[in-house]
Amino acid sequence: MQLITAPPGAGKTRRLVSEIQARLHEGVSPYTIVATTFTREAAREIAERLGNDVPIRTLHGLGHWLIRLARQTRGDTVPRIVSEDKSLAIMERAIKELDAKYVEPRQALDDMARVRERGGREEALHPLVREIITRYTTILRADNLLDFTGILDEARRELEDPDLREFLRGLRVFVDEGQDINPHTEWPILDVLRQGAGEFVMFASPSQQIYGFRGASWETLCHQLPDDLNLESMRENYRSTPEIVRTAARLAGPDADNMLSTRESIQSPVVAVDALNPEIEADYVGRQIAQWLEQGVKLEEVAVLARVHTMLNSVQMSLRARDIPFQIVGGRRSIFQRQETEAVLGYLRLALDPMDDGVLEAIIDFPPCGIGVRTRHDLRGDDRLTWDHLFRAVADPERLRPQALRRILQVFDLREQYDEIVGARLPLLHTITRLLELTGVPTYLNSEGDFQAARSINDLVAASVEFGSLKAYVEYLQTEVSRPREAEGVQLSTLHAAKGREWDAVIIPGFQEGLIPLEGGDLTEERNLAFVGMSRPRDHLTLTLNRTQPPSQFLARLPVRASNFPSL
Repeated sequence: MQLITAPPGAGKTRRLVSEIQARLHEGVSPYTIVATTFTREAAREIAERLGNDVPIRTLHGLGHWLIRLARQTRGDTVPRIVSEDKSLAIMERAIKELDAKYVEPRQALDDMARVRERGGREEALHPLVREIITRYTTILRADNLLDFTGILDEARRELEDPDLREFLRGLRVFVDEGQDINPHTEWPILDVLRQGAGEFVMFASPSQQIYGFRGASWETLCHQLPDDLNLESMRENYRSTPEIVRTAARLAGPDADNMLSTRESIQSPVVAVDALNPEIEADYVGRQIAQWLEQGVKLEEVAVLARVHTMLNSVQMSLRARDIPFQIVGGRRSIFQRQETEAVLGYLRLALDPMDDGVLEAIIDFPPCGIGVRTRHDLRGDDRLTWDHLFRAVADPERLRPQALRRILQVFDLREQYDEIVGARLPLLHTITRLLELTGVPTYLNSEGDFQAARSINDLVAASVEFGSLKAYVEYLQTEVSRPREAEGVQLSTLHAAKGREWDAVIIPGFQEGLIPLEGGDLTEERNLAFVGMSRPRDHLTLTLNRTQPPSQFLARLPVRASNFPSL
């Protein structure tokens, strides 16, 4: 087995592709090459570089391939993979069949994942939860179904067949992102392939191991690697300037702490900017990005990398204030495109105009109360929902289910209460807070555990202090909600989602205690995560923090130029 460790920007993907191409040029059949990587996006990129001559799979994709191979050889039906929602529904069914009233389906799924993915002991679970998991598994097998994690379990079982092992003997196996392999669920599959492989090459970057919460553990994995390991280390960094490499290396482990930049300096130092509060910090982020754009950096080559998604809310508002388009990495909706934001806008428009028909579609079933597509059609036919439709429904209550009728009456009552609140002429922030409390939206989001959405609403409400009236704030919110999605823009991402990507200029906000490192997080993995973020840019790197929390303990290690904003 050959293990190749490589720091960020070392050309690891290029090396992986060249190794496979070399085998193809030697006459090795592409059907005898097995290559895996961590994400589907990375798999597509590698496959495209190889001209799609060799299939590149994720580890779950590899597991599914092994299952298909084994089942089809036996003439058995290949199991169908179920979605996360379907898994939850099956768990709910198992709980119902066992009359386990006090067990939450989501918690039961989490308990099962902890046992499967992290080497946990099933005996440590509550006996009733163990029984529920057994029932859940029985339902899946009876219907020939597999959930996502079950793919790996089933693949391991299939690999116990000596005939399948013999068929797989002699493969050339190439493994990418070895540091993120789960030693409990993924390595046992790869290890079977390794034992019979004609060649087994694994690339890893231990300093970039950031998926411990999914069961990855480089230290545990190293104990399972063979003794006759052939180790090679790549040291050069072809991506970033010497200033960025020197700074990022201070947070790297021994596999990357002596990486060397092959580039010439462009005289752009790494800067750490200290702001007075989060609002001023977000304003600085927008200002710095505008400056980079003026210097000629392309929109899509600028990224903001935050530890948690909610930190990006204020950044989005700062960018919108400057008419700088942005996109959220991973396809997530911006704060202005979320369902709860559209509902909040609808409620605030209702407070301004109690007869505004245009708000009803957005608010009538948010928070959800059972007025779905069918009930709406019963109310309005193919027209747009109006107050007249609701008045007619109240006049003929037998047409609707009681819960739908209660919701309509609640909306009527809300209009009257809104009129009193607006008439009281309270400060705008207090007015909006009271209006939204009556909707039940904040309570609903918190009760569902959707704290990210609840934080988004809080951030939107806090932004109202910049406006002189409810009308002005609603007009601002309406403009932002109605704005179409940009085809390209500044990239907004979490540090986790930034893995494997690179940009010309990167800014990392929230470089302070409680965020980087995240409170309660594993310190080594949090340091790795900061290292990943700092090693993404080619030319420019800026870190920001604010004085609501002390600076990150990692900051003391870094050779950065300190600055205040505004200058003090």
